[in-house]
Amino acid sequence: MKCPSCRGKMERGVTTLPYELNRDKLIVVRDVPALVCVQCGEVFIEALILKQVEGLLNTVQKSGMTLGFLEYREAA
Repeated sequence: MKCPSCRGKMERGVTTLPYELNRDKLIVVRDVPALVCVQCGEVFIEALILKQVEGLLNTVQKSGMTLGFLEYREAA
């Protein structure tokens, strides 16, 4: 896959996704699988992975956590 921004080569890697939920919660999901451009650093996350992240965030909202870090591979 070519990078949509610079047309560079995309390679498998990981990224960190910060989420602000309901303006009073901050959750950071670390080590999320992604395609990362070796040239510009642009990140592309597949739809299935994003659905899993959304599921994790729903669980966090129900838990009452207001600030935290999740490791994707351990939580998914």
